[in-house]
Amino acid sequence: MKMEFEDALAGGAKTRHFLHEDTPAVRREHSAKVAGGAPRVAIVHDWLVTYAGAERVLEQIIACFPDADIFSVVDFLEDRSFLRGKRATTSFIQKLPFAKKRYRAYLPLMPLAIEQLDLSAYDLVISSSHAVAKGVLTGPDQVHVSYVHSPIRYAWDLQHQYLQQSNLTAGVKSLFARLILHYVRNWDIRTSNSVNHFIANSEFIARRIHKVYRRSSKVIFPPVDVDSFDPCAQKEDFYLTASRMVPYKKIDVIVEAFARMPERKLVVIGDGPDMNRIRAKATPNVEIMGYQPFAVLHDNMRRAKAFVFAAEEDFGISVVEAQACGTPVIAFGKGGALETVRDAWGPQPTGMFFQTQTPDAIIDAVVAFESGLFTFDAADCRSNAERFSNERFREGLLAHIARIAPQFVLPPPPVEEKAPENEAPLSDLRVLAVDQSGALGGAELSMLEVVKNMRGDVQTVLFDDGPFRIALEAVGVKVDVLDGKSLGDLRKDGKTRPGAGMLRGVLRLLRGTLDKSRNADVIYVNTQRAMVIGAIAGLIARRPVVWHLRDIVSEEHFGRTQLAIIKWCTKLMLEHVIANSTASAAAVTALTRLREERLDVVFNGISSEPFTELESVAQHEFRARFGLPQDAFVVGCFSRLARWKGQHVLLEALRECQEMHAVFVGAALFGEDEYEAELRAYVLEHGLAERVHFLGFQNDIAACMKAVDVVTHTSIMPEPFGRVIIEGMLSKRPVVATRAGGVMDIVDDGENGILCSPGDAAELARILERLKSNEPLRERLVEQGYVNATSRFGTQRYVESVEKILNDVAGRARKR
Repeated sequence: MKMEFEDALAGGAKTRHFLHEDTPAVRREHSAKVAGGAPRVAIVHDWLVTYAGAERVLEQIIACFPDADIFSVVDFLEDRSFLRGKRATTSFIQKLPFAKKRYRAYLPLMPLAIEQLDLSAYDLVISSSHAVAKGVLTGPDQVHVSYVHSPIRYAWDLQHQYLQQSNLTAGVKSLFARLILHYVRNWDIRTSNSVNHFIANSEFIARRIHKVYRRSSKVIFPPVDVDSFDPCAQKEDFYLTASRMVPYKKIDVIVEAFARMPERKLVVIGDGPDMNRIRAKATPNVEIMGYQPFAVLHDNMRRAKAFVFAAEEDFGISVVEAQACGTPVIAFGKGGALETVRDAWGPQPTGMFFQTQTPDAIIDAVVAFESGLFTFDAADCRSNAERFSNERFREGLLAHIARIAPQFVLPPPPVEEKAPENEAPLSDLRVLAVDQSGALGGAELSMLEVVKNMRGDVQTVLFDDGPFRIALEAVGVKVDVLDGKSLGDLRKDGKTRPGAGMLRGVLRLLRGTLDKSRNADVIYVNTQRAMVIGAIAGLIARRPVVWHLRDIVSEEHFGRTQLAIIKWCTKLMLEHVIANSTASAAAVTALTRLREERLDVVFNGISSEPFTELESVAQHEFRARFGLPQDAFVVGCFSRLARWKGQHVLLEALRECQEMHAVFVGAALFGEDEYEAELRAYVLEHGLAERVHFLGFQNDIAACMKAVDVVTHTSIMPEPFGRVIIEGMLSKRPVVATRAGGVMDIVDDGENGILCSPGDAAELARILERLKSNEPLRERLVEQGYVNATSRFGTQRYVESVEKILNDVAGRARKR
């Protein structure tokens, strides 16, 4: 088998922990054992053939339990120092022909082999598993704790990549391999039930554990020997990447990027199957050093100005090692890197992220790194790396086992924690928040403000993965991601007819939401599809459902079928509706005849903090970051690319505004790629390419808005609210918005913004020209807009209003 199993280190989500077999009777029996002598501990590892990431974890587990016995499928180690000289008890595969070099070929036999290891004499079993170790057989009086580097990735999400790399995509061998992997998946799920406690090596892997095994896990990051790396504050003018050269590490993408930046030097350390292909792409400014001993790697890590990392890793030890050297990281913003690198826009940053594994994205990140807009301190990098030290790992592991199995480790004395005197009292409200999207749209950003500031216990269910999940977990909100891909083609206009696959997908979402709703006092649904699933789950589980309506439910936005579903779900299944504007409230009342006591209008609250943090940064710095012209008058449009959002209106207006530039921030999120193609074709057809800038999706909207002179809102249909208008006001930029929908709750024409007719490009052009030539007008709009945004649309009032409604609804439900 050609897949490199040892590369699979991983991560997951913070959850509660349950000891499946830890009953009082079991504890009494274990206490009797301990009284008669020390508990016996067994440590089970997949295979012992090298010293890599998983073996570093094993080394530290042994340090915690030095008297433990070791078990493994095979043991062919030559250097046994990290095992303290111990030899593993092995399976029958150890003696099979060619096992030393071809042990991976015996994967079909490994489930059977691991089950033949006799651990019946041990009280505590700790498995270190990225393949089969967790499948050992244990009895009801034994406690099995499994440290999971990843569920068997080549049998789950990497199956197709594994088959491709092994040349097993077609033919009889392919069929046989697929049958084996199917068997392995079934065995993997079945044996997960015999584990008492799961530990994940990152949040990323905890989510994978939950998705595959439907089990919670504690996150304890894997150990990194940070003491072996010395920090250095004096950096030299080169970038470094170091890795085994295999396809998923994306070293070739990094090399391609630097080949297009001949003024930047890149040093590449590592070897592997892709070496020749990568060498062929290297230019004179790219030095391919191949495999190097630790001393050389260490020296280069200390001196490099930044470490570049383009893989989607479950954890990524090299990223932590670079920071231990005081070196910031430029990393792909997915997987474990999100947990080990502090982003450039946060406090004490240690690196920055790029969003796609492409040369262009890496080039943009390097340019931003070189711009001087960000500063990185070697001491901050080192301090962040120390969170993942060997000592921290041992402390975390022993403390966790002391909590879940105190009969084996004496727990530390309890420390009484006192709440800060001025802190608001916690609420006992339990909320299940449900959203259909993994993207960070306006509805999701508004929901984020609610759940991160709510005082009760909030758990979130999403129907898709993405930046929204990352943002929620970053503020400590528990998240479960359900598979909602089958709903991806369902459109608001009702033109998509539900097929069998879509109906099966709905049932899966309903089961998952229903499972989470049973522990909630109230279900808080945020979007239309989430409302339908949540309403049915609430009906079955007998939980009240509150819909935060962020749409105008009219024929302009929805098809007849969707409107009928919304109407009857709202009338029959929802306890309460929160509308984000008077326009949204009026539309839902017209559709459903909802009684006044079941409907509240609560304007969205938007935090001013991301904008005030950038007050000291000059506009030219933001323009340099995004590659915008320094001297031009720039108009910004901030929204996902969709026809009803009206980006084409601004392009038409730009033809009349000869000296202006336009910036479009946003992507085509929901099957609207055709519209994006039309916009780009229009730009080329009318010679606007030099004056139109498509920036795609951007995380930092505040920085983007600070880079422009005017913020425009161009929707051609009534907008439910108009979050971008508030953000424009907070960024202290004059705002032009269309005269319809929720916008009318925000803008007083000529006072804090200027209104124009939806779809009227000529009027928009006249307004933009007027703003360009009238600086006093711009200043007055900015001043009044900022006052309006901070006084009427602050987050505190918003969150308190929503929380009060949820509390009231839950309270009424309890009395019934």
